[in-house]
Amino acid sequence: MKNSDTEVPKQKTKQSPSIFSLLKPYSGLIFMLILFALLSNGLNLWIPKLIGSGIDAYSAGKFSYRIIAAEFITIVIIIFLFSFLQSLMQTYASEKVARDLRTRLADKISRQSFAYIQTTNPSRLLTNLTSDVDSIKLFVSQAIVSIVSSLFIIIGASILLLSINWKLGLIVMAIIPIIGGTFFVVLGKVRVLFKKVGK
Repeated sequence: MKNSDTEVPKQKTKQSPSIFSLLKPYSGLIFMLILFALLSNGLNLWIPKLIGSGIDAYSAGKFSYRIIAAEFITIVIIIFLFSFLQSLMQTYASEKVARDLRTRLADKISRQSFAYIQTTNPSRLLTNLTSDVDSIKLFVSQAIVSIVSSLFIIIGASILLLSINWKLGLIVMAIIPIIGGTFFVVLGKVRVLFKKVGK
């Protein structure tokens, strides 16, 4: 009995999957989610270009209200469609991941011995079933899209700025490393605090 009690913590410390390994079975859903986010953000980047071309056409005396309005309305409708599909995919993917993780955790806990439950601490197991799963659900529904969209917008906006006015674009892009460094420092401290809370 003592040997089985001492072996339980070893199994627990040995298994430490990362969040990406947990999300590997849902790579198809994650890919569709990222695809809709990129399409939506890509069209959002096209709107300033469309407005700029309209201003240039007006200055040159070749402005056509119908053409500009038709293009603008078409892009807005397509953006709305992709944003709607993205929100549906976010909700479906996050709920599916949370449900499957809770089911797998509950099934695994139900097959453990009473000694394992005492050693692991029931409150920690409850935390794994609730707040930890909710954190992964939040990561799927918001964090993945936010990270990918932010990187895409930064790269796309930088290319757009350089194509319009490279001098002004370089000045604006000089602020990006400062913002990125600030986020890196802040998120690093938050990660340390989050690990302390998890313990």
